[in-house]
Amino acid sequence: MTELSRTYLGRLSEQLSDLVAQQSAEVFTRAGLVVPVKSSSLLNAIATLGPVSVSDLVRALNRSHQLIQQKIPKLVKLGLIIRGPDPEDQRALLIEITAAGRDQLALLDRLAPEFDRAYAEMEEVAGPVFDTIDRAIQALRARPLIDRIVV
Repeated sequence: MTELSRTYLGRLSEQLSDLVAQQSAEVFTRAGLVVPVKSSSLLNAIATLGPVSVSDLVRALNRSHQLIQQKIPKLVKLGLIIRGPDPEDQRALLIEITAAGRDQLALLDRLAPEFDRAYAEMEEVAGPVFDTIDRAIQALRARPLIDRIVV
């Protein structure tokens, strides 16, 4: 990879995200997980909040409505969630985890210590990546780039 300036921080963080997702998918496959890596936090939120509306998931995960809507059909097809009418509003749908979805989360929970160990090992070489990214997100939320750059 050619050296990127700080102007391209987003691209660099995207490469890290893609690499983590790709390598996590390999672990998921080996462990028997069928939930897509980038949908595992959505499945967890559905289990925690469910039955839940898409709007509630958008707020809970701080993700776009479109992104949440795009992931739901795959989780339904995999049998990990179901959609049904809201008893209080028949026009609205509620999403709920299935027994198969709970099994997937239990398997993922058993892998959590291994992910923690693997990331801690990586951070021995790379430094405190998780904390640094978290602090960067908080710093940009507190003071966005538009307030930091004079144009």
